[in-house]
Formats: sequence, C-alpha cells, structure tokens
Amino acid sequence: MPLEFEKAWSDLNVRLKELELGSGLTAALHALEIHHRENGFIEDTSQQLERYTFYHPNDRQRFFRVQYNPRRALRFAGSGREHALSLNRNNGCHLCRENIYWQQQGAQLGYEIEIGERLYFALMNPFPLLPAHTVIASPEHRSQDWCIHGDEHLDVTILLDDLVRLADRMPGHLGFYNGVDAGASIPGHLHYHFAMRPDDGMVFPLEIASRDADARSGGPGLAEHYPLDAAVWKGDGAEVVARAADWIARWGERNRTRLAGLTANFIATRDTDGDDMALYFVPRDRARSQAQGFTGLFGGLEVLGEIVLTNPEDKDRVRDGEIDYFTLEAALASVHTPLDVD
Repeated sequence: MPLEFEKAWSDLNVRLKELELGSGLTAALHALEIHHRENGFIEDTSQQLERYTFYHPNDRQRFFRVQYNPRRALRFAGSGREHALSLNRNNGCHLCRENIYWQQQGAQLGYEIEIGERLYFALMNPFPLLPAHTVIASPEHRSQDWCIHGDEHLDVTILLDDLVRLADRMPGHLGFYNGVDAGASIPGHLHYHFAMRPDDGMVFPLEIASRDADARSGGPGLAEHYPLDAAVWKGDGAEVVARAADWIARWGERNRTRLAGLTANFIATRDTDGDDMALYFVPRDRARSQAQGFTGLFGGLEVLGEIVLTNPEDKDRVRDGEIDYFTLEAALASVHTPLDVD
C-alpha cells in the first residue's frame, strides 16, 4: 500500500492511542468519527433517519420500533468510491485492510484495538444504524461463522470474551455479533458492531422483556412475553462470559442434531452508571434470515425490537397504517427459533 496511506494510518493511531489512554476507548472512537466527518467519508444522515414506535394497545410497556434509514440500502456496494479491480482482495471485501485504501482513496482509516493478545481495527460505518456506529474487524479475512467445539471457525468462548471486553470499555454502547444468516452483511470477514444508544439512553424492547429475568446466578434468565427466545446473563463481565460460554456449550450438546442449521445473534451492553454487563443470546435458524413481510436482513438491532426499513415503499406502509405492533410482533415471530428441541 502507498507510504502516504500507511503514514496517515500510523499518525492517526498514535494520536488516538494517546486519547484512549487518557480518556478511554469511547473518546478515541469519537475522535475517529470526527476525523471521518471532516474529510467527508461520513455524511450527516440524521435528517434522513426517522424512528416510529408502535405500542401494544393494552400495555405501554410492550412496544416495537421501526427505523426508516434509506441510506442503509447502499451498504452492500460500499461507500461508492471508484474500485481498482486489479488490486481486488477477497472479492473486494470492504473490511480487508488491503482493499480499504483503493476503495476509499485514502479517506477511510482504522484504529487498532488490542484485546488481550488479539488485535482488531475499528472502522466508522459510513451507513450508520445508530450514533457512532463502528465496525470492529479482524485484521485477517476469516469467516464470521462461530462454533461451540473448536474447528476452523471462531470459538464461541473467544467470541463472547472479545464482545464483552469491548462492551466493558464502551459503557452506554450496544455491541452486536451477527452470525452468518443472522444479519451479517459481510459473512466472510469476522467483525462486531458497536454503537451508542440514541436519544439519551434509549431502551429496547428485548431489554424490557428481560428486565425481571433471573440472570445473575446459575443459568441464564429468559425474555418474557417476547416473540423470540432469548437467554440473558447479567453481572460482572468476566463472570458473565464464563457462565454464558459454559451454558452455550451444554446447549450445543443438547441441540447437536440441529446445530448445523443454527446461527445466532449476540448482544452485549454495559450500564453507564455501573459495572453491570448484560449479554443476550438469540438462536436463529439459518434458513430464516428475513422476516415475514420485510425484505431486509434481520440482525441484532431487529432482535432487540427495532426493525430497519430502507425502501420508500416500506415508509409508505408506515404512513398508510399497514404496519402496527402486531405486524412487527408477527415479523419477529416468523424468525423465532426455540432455544431447545422439544
């Protein structure tokens, strides 16, 4: 890669590392976002994003949300800069560092993050779902698939450990891991998503459904009155990882006859006013990556209860009253996958 790109990457990392050491990872990523807004890589999309809330007619504690986000439909094509096909790596994967320079003409730079002995780099998402939407990617091009018993895919214990340790360093953020066929738009390259909660700490429907779950000791708590099966663990981060990894290993043994057809969403978040970590596990059927009545992929944000719409026709459905609480409940129920075999 050109020396000027390597120097720009290195200089930015030196500056952001100093900021992280003094003010934390969130501050470093905020500075990365400012850098990318100033150089034009990230456009202000706040005026295009609209959010609608649909309540259960008899219970205001039960609701789902819709996010209309038309720019999100462009993400599969990258940010639209010219491609130099002779330099293509891994079919033009947008998360491979070898491709980033020629795809973005030097405008996109990453911030390197160490998690124990493992290295990732953070990239600001040019098509954000939530504020400060960051993709944290592996430096190697390796599958987004995960496994319970070690093979060529990512071991679930490492997956959970890295997701939770990142969430612990970013209080007030939501961290997502979308499995292959569970919302991963780049399934060939291992990555996590992190973003700030919108609108002063907004809470999501799955979190409310899990609020009273006994998730701090023994086995996981379970979401109640929710169209998806979800297990949740709460408490100290390291303890949460140990409990969840052990339970998921045993879950895999119980479900080994159907395991090849399963994938999952994992979500981690830490309170801003304490050390409490929450980790969610939602099993998914690989054959049902899209929900009834909607065309987009269903990933971690949808699992939380906020469905992303990108087509003008879908916005018209909201305007015309064709989407309501029960429409959204049915959509989530259509990708429901039981935690255990009957």
